[in-house]
Amino acid sequence: MATLVLTAVGTAVGGPIGGALGALVGQQVDQNILFKPPAREGPRIQELAVQTSSYGTQIPRIFGSMRIAGSVIWATDLKETQNTEGGKGRPDTTTYSYSACFAVALSSRPIRGIGRIWADGNLFRGVAGDFKTATGFRFFEGHEDQSRDGLIASAEGVDAAPAYRGMAIAVFEEMELADYGNRIPSLTFEIIADDGSIDLVDIVNDLSDHRISLYSQERLDGYAASGENRRAAMDPIVDNYRLSFSAENGVIFGHSRMKSTSSVKAIKTASYVTDINGSAVAKPQFETVSETKIPGQLTLRYYEPERDYQSGSQSGFRPGISRVIAQQDFPAAINASLAKRISQELLWNIYFERSSASIEVPRDAQLGKPGDLVQLDGQKAWVIRNHEFRAGSASLSLTSTGTHLEMADLESDGGRSVSNLDATAGVTRLALFDLPFAPQAPNQAATSAQLFAIAAGGKGWRNADLYQAQADGSVGKFVGKLSSPGILGSVEQVFEPGSALLLDQNTTVTVKLHHSDMRLNDADDVQLYAGKNVAILGQEIIQFARAEALGDGRYLLSRFYRGLAGTERFIENHKSQEVFMLVELASATSISPSHFTLFEPVKFAALGRDDAVPVLAEIDSPGNALRPREPVHIKSSFTDAGDLELVWTRRSRAGSEWVDHVDMPLAEEFEEYLVEWKSSSGESLGEASVGAPQFSVMKSQILDYREQEISQIQFNVRQRGQYTMSAAASLTVSI
Repeated sequence: MATLVLTAVGTAVGGPIGGALGALVGQQVDQNILFKPPAREGPRIQELAVQTSSYGTQIPRIFGSMRIAGSVIWATDLKETQNTEGGKGRPDTTTYSYSACFAVALSSRPIRGIGRIWADGNLFRGVAGDFKTATGFRFFEGHEDQSRDGLIASAEGVDAAPAYRGMAIAVFEEMELADYGNRIPSLTFEIIADDGSIDLVDIVNDLSDHRISLYSQERLDGYAASGENRRAAMDPIVDNYRLSFSAENGVIFGHSRMKSTSSVKAIKTASYVTDINGSAVAKPQFETVSETKIPGQLTLRYYEPERDYQSGSQSGFRPGISRVIAQQDFPAAINASLAKRISQELLWNIYFERSSASIEVPRDAQLGKPGDLVQLDGQKAWVIRNHEFRAGSASLSLTSTGTHLEMADLESDGGRSVSNLDATAGVTRLALFDLPFAPQAPNQAATSAQLFAIAAGGKGWRNADLYQAQADGSVGKFVGKLSSPGILGSVEQVFEPGSALLLDQNTTVTVKLHHSDMRLNDADDVQLYAGKNVAILGQEIIQFARAEALGDGRYLLSRFYRGLAGTERFIENHKSQEVFMLVELASATSISPSHFTLFEPVKFAALGRDDAVPVLAEIDSPGNALRPREPVHIKSSFTDAGDLELVWTRRSRAGSEWVDHVDMPLAEEFEEYLVEWKSSSGESLGEASVGAPQFSVMKSQILDYREQEISQIQFNVRQRGQYTMSAAASLTVSI
């Protein structure tokens, strides 16, 4: 008879319903028959976090909210895009980028939406629905009438492309793979299948095709059901809530035997059946498992919503002599307190049910159904596990039970999760800087311009594409990738003038960084000498030793080296709200000279994932590294013969460190200076080229100027270089 029960109920839960339940009317079966797990193991906790693409992989039914990996069910080959860069004197460099189109199956039950998505464990899609890496995205809820995806249909053909009806899928189109080593990353999805938490009753109803009526007030945040049949999908629920089942009038009823509310029915020894029609039956049998063979600790593994659905574990403990530690998996999203309570109840239930009994009673005893309580000869309570009818009796399988299995949720802490930053990228902020030296060899004359771009955005900004920009602001040729955020800000007040010759310990300036997560740090003398805290403020290059945090991304900077790398002429030209840039080449993108013309205005455009239109930045005259430095120490004197004589000191693009303590290296193909002079009214008086750092105006010419009532002459001296001329060193002389 037991075989008939097993076959009928197994068919009802695992496959076609048919009329099999009709044979179960009036019969009672328990969890060990109906839900005894087969030898094959079901999915483990970690399997939900590993993305698969194997043929025949099961697609779980998702309830509530869960984080799962899903299975890749369709993909194209990687799409390769090449970009070639080069310029004068430089070989062409070709770089390759890759993208992919693919679809992921998520749930064999319709879902309402997709929340966050993680790629290789890092946040890929935030709560606001923003993607941290560029991609096209669509998802299908899994209804029976859903249409084909257009991308899949175009690739496979309309007749060959399935609509995956009854299955929730996510489709990614042209997903950029540079952030993931040019491969499809392992994705995990926050699946929102239902509004809020879901009743355990509703989960069991769905998995049993509404054939099981469960009494329970439990609610789960989420549950992932999978297995080779409906029974296997419910095994974790049955095991962790210790469910008993019975069949009455064609309906299977279930409830937790740990929380039975039935009244206790007494059974006297005299009511035992000892023989049937003169034939002896099995005597009552009692067995108790040694306490040393049952768990004294039970660890429940589960998923914790408060920690981004990472797997968690909670352990129940029972005093005693047992050293056995058991582990139970529950593919459900629950909080730590509920997990603690379930583990504790399970542990005590195993302890109380270590005693079992088997007795025969009359068929008409009406003692109840599986899960009900009975009392043998006024002793402790037993729970009915199985009630099997025989020819002249009913065989009861019993286990002992305790009276205090009902427990409140135990306060527990699942630990702290270090979550990924979930912030929108925001609009890109783009800035350009033109270094007057080659960072790789600052003591050698540069052979090419050193133009760089840095960018930032909101706290979630990660990268953007950099393009040439046309005069009208439209996007042109691709330049490169702005692959990490730089430190950008603005000066809140005018940066006061200072000395380029001394350490400026008196001036301070307040800068407001682009957002509050950006940081500036102090630097000691050794770090300053090594090049730390180099910044561009307006057009002046500085170093700062002190950065005092004022809050909300504001810093008070002090203790400066001013006018570095020949930028001392900008010390007195500062304005309020100038751009502040920390020069960190690791977060900067070098711009090849092939993308601009030396010493002519140029625009560039950045496009990040949240930019509706290109973000522009312009620089007037790129090529500072090729521009000679203006002369210094220009002085005038009159000779005994009455001639006016000018002398100055040459500076060089090479040798920023005075190594030999003699002359600075020339760093140009020739030494030549252009001297221009004009009157105080601005009238040009003449110009001349000289091959040495000196120039004379004859006495006769001076006398002519005096006759023209010119009392002052302004001299401008520029050094000619291989590529262009330097800025002017100026001196006004009274004659």
